[in-house]
Amino acid sequence: MVDPPSNIRAHQAEQLLEIVWPDGAVNRFPYRFLRSECPCASCRDEWTGERIIRIEHVREDVKLAGMEMVGNYAVQPSWSDGHSSGIYTWEMLHNLATEIP
Repeated sequence: MVDPPSNIRAHQAEQLLEIVWPDGAVNRFPYRFLRSECPCASCRDEWTGERIIRIEHVREDVKLAGMEMVGNYAVQPSWSDGHSSGIYTWEMLHNLATEIP
């Protein structure tokens, strides 16, 4: 289990979501990358886990329109393209950090 971040900041001008983890590690996720990694059933096949949406399908200028906490285990971003059903767990974000472009 991954502990919740100690801080989360949206850098709108840079199109980055910055996450500071309890151990002091900092990850800066490009919005387009995060949007393309959405785990919802519209973006990833629920049975096979195969990605339906690819980064090239996401507009380069996608913005974070809002974000809500989901319990103490995840966040649910709302994107400027109208998509908002993905729930990004701390564990998922921690694992995605190794794939940041």
